[in-house]
Amino acid sequence: MPDTSNWNGRLRLGDYHALWSGSVGDAAAHRHFAAQAVFCAEPLTVVDADGARQSGRCLLIEPDTVHRLLPAPAAELWFVEPTVGFGPPVELKNRLIRSDPIHVEMLGQRSFWKNWLTRGARPPLDPRITRAAASIDRLIPMGSVRLADVAEESRLSLGRFRHLFAAEIGMPFQRFVLWRRLIIAFDELGMRRSATEAAHMAGFSDSAHFARTIKAMFGIRASDLFIES
Repeated sequence: MPDTSNWNGRLRLGDYHALWSGSVGDAAAHRHFAAQAVFCAEPLTVVDADGARQSGRCLLIEPDTVHRLLPAPAAELWFVEPTVGFGPPVELKNRLIRSDPIHVEMLGQRSFWKNWLTRGARPPLDPRITRAAASIDRLIPMGSVRLADVAEESRLSLGRFRHLFAAEIGMPFQRFVLWRRLIIAFDELGMRRSATEAAHMAGFSDSAHFARTIKAMFGIRASDLFIES
């Protein structure tokens, strides 16, 4: 029988979500910034902060909610940036609508998942924000990315640019920069760069900083990842 105590799979990143496909290994109770949707062909068990267990083929875990998934040989784990201001991609929305999910949340917590499903898709971007996004990618390898530097080309005040950026992109400026750093680093790893090289090209201080960010965002150790280019 395969060893289900280890994590073994692939993590693919999009603009505001990531998808893990593979086994679910042993893990201590933890929490992470991203909202998480879990799909499994057979019921998968999650343990909450109080030690209570729930099992199902679709689990929706709210951001920053303490939880522990029990090992499973195969599952899909979607991680979603909780500050995103528009709705889910069609593939994920259709799956959630067809599912009977179990919600894992803290008492009195406002549900990200219930609200997210009511939102529409992101419309085409304002050309000024398209140019700003390209500027961010150019600046990222240099390290710090300042709002003022990116806003300069738009000829808007900082306040107006900050508001327009969040409205168009669907998340605050610095959250978007963090996602772009992760995507760039993963792209570099997919091209067989070392973790140190990928971290530096994405503006992380070192590979340890990159690994800590992955753990904080997704609750997965960098050493468990197979990077898909």
